[in-house]
Amino acid sequence: MRTFIPTAVLCVCMLGYQAARSQQATAPKADTAAQVAASTYEHLATAIIAIEATEDELVKSVLIGYHSAAQGHLKAAARDAQGRVGHLEASAAEVTNIGNEGDKRIQAVRQRLAKAGHTHNTDVETKSDYLFVTNKEKKGLLDLASKIGRAGANATVGELDELGAELARRFEAAIAPE
Repeated sequence: MRTFIPTAVLCVCMLGYQAARSQQATAPKADTAAQVAASTYEHLATAIIAIEATEDELVKSVLIGYHSAAQGHLKAAARDAQGRVGHLEASAAEVTNIGNEGDKRIQAVRQRLAKAGHTHNTDVETKSDYLFVTNKEKKGLLDLASKIGRAGANATVGELDELGAELARRFEAAIAPE
């Protein structure tokens, strides 16, 4: 027992010394700050990429909404001879929104983002920014909107169906992945 007590005291002292020593601050490694910065930057890049993908999906869903509304107005125009002109004008407005990748409210947000330096795809000819609808596709959609608006009260159901089919083709081409 005589040797056990001094041995136990020595063990407790050694454990206390080791615990105190392990809590002492050590000099940071030279590359720790660089590693933390790189890791943080990697997380930021991942977040930015995810946000841009979310924006793409949001704009795509807005365009799908315009397309659905335009097609709905074309179908309503075919059924409603008295309200045909109003439905055709509404459809033309929705097709214009597709061509412009948004109405005035959406365009205001896009301009704000562009002023802050956030861009997407740049058209080679016009230098304009777009997400889905290229300048060529935009021109085709705006021409189609004009054609729909001019169809008038005397448009036949067959002509309206053809306009709907052309809209579907142009829309699918515009939102197709590049």
